[in-house]
This record gives sequence, C-alpha cells and structure tokens, in this order.
Amino acid sequence: MKRILSLALACVLVFVLAPAAFADVDLSGMSFDELVALKDQINLAIWNSAEWQEVTVPQGVYQVGRQIPPGKWTVLCKSNSMGEIEVADSLKENGAGVTFPPKAGKIIYNPDSRMYSEGDATEWTVELFDGEYVAVSMSSLVFTPYSGAPELGFK
Repeated sequence: MKRILSLALACVLVFVLAPAAFADVDLSGMSFDELVALKDQINLAIWNSAEWQEVTVPQGVYQVGRQIPPGKWTVLCKSNSMGEIEVADSLKENGAGVTFPPKAGKIIYNPDSRMYSEGDATEWTVELFDGEYVAVSMSSLVFTPYSGAPELGFK
C-alpha cells in the first residue's frame, strides 16, 4: 500500500512540476513492476538533483539502492530524543530487522534532549553501499549528504 501511495505521489509531483516535459507519458499501460521501476528511477533522479538536501527517514528497515541511495551520509536526530541506526548485509529471517551483530551502528542523540549527556554522539557519518540494509529505530533520523570533514583551521 505504501508503495502504491508513494508511486502515486511521485507521479503527481512529476506531472505538476514538469507537465510539458512529460506530456506524452501514458502510465495506464504499465504493469505494477514497471511502475515500481519507474518510481525507483524517479527517486534516483531526485536524489541526484542539486536541490535535494536532506530527508527524514522514519523507523523501519530499508534497502540501500532501493529506498536509500548509496553514498556517504551524515545522520542526525532532530526529534527531541534519540534514534538508533544499524547497518548490515542481510535481514533477520522474519525481515523485521538487520542481522546481529550489525556491520555498524550508532545511537544518535538530539543535543536538546533531556537524555543527552556530554560526549554522546549527535551525528554519525556513514558510507552506505548498494544492497546493504539499514534499520532505524527509537526515532526518525535525518539523512543529509556528507559535505566533508569540518575545517580545523590548519594552514
């Protein structure tokens, strides 16, 4: 259901934002699998556009290259709490999470949260590769494209 709703939203946005460019596209003859593939292509084009800056990823399990584009990301927690991210090469048998132990993981705190203590991680930079799985729990997390290490002032 979420896929169909996402596809419908993507199609509406495409047709509202660029009607002249897609005036000849007829989606009525496309199969479900073809529509999902088209949606994936549209998502990739959105991710690669200069205007795209960040996205809030809700709690859940996602595949890199499908729902999350591969690349280097800085992950933050903007809610007034903390969130956890785990990265693995495979899913649990029931598909409800990533295999244990995960390849990498981190609990990320919002510094404004009452649960935050000095020294807790407030962001995490991670490189995600095609085919990996990402599990987000405890809170939604914000993914922003990695913009490089902070300038330390060396000359």
